[in-house]
Amino acid sequence: MIYEENTLNIEDIKKIREGVQWRMLTDHQLQQALDMTVYSIVVKDHEHSIAMGRLIGDGIYYLICDVAVLPDYQHQGIGTKIIQCMIQYVQSHLQKEERCSLQLIAAKGKESFYESLGFSLLPNDLSGHGMQMLIKKK
Repeated sequence: MIYEENTLNIEDIKKIREGVQWRMLTDHQLQQALDMTVYSIVVKDHEHSIAMGRLIGDGIYYLICDVAVLPDYQHQGIGTKIIQCMIQYVQSHLQKEERCSLQLIAAKGKESFYESLGFSLLPNDLSGHGMQMLIKKK
């Protein structure tokens, strides 16, 4: 497996989203998402894109998005390595005495995977429930 940093493109995203049966997004949305991404990983088996992850953020808050591994490649540590690379990226961009918040919304049923990597369920002693609003233009 080859882990490529910051080379994720629209075709990679479309292929992986389709492979994990996520809803498709428009090319415009995907390009906009890539433009706002501060760090990304695409994992390849030879020339085939088989996993991805994106990180968006401003130095104080970061959000992990679009972590997906094609079904035939799951349970091989690929998702774990993607998250570890993202954590490393964030840590490497902090100066002495700085801190930030690394957040995500786990896919239903995947919470224990992220807990095993050090993430905490909300609410906790520091934060209330995470919240979400989906907006669709008609």
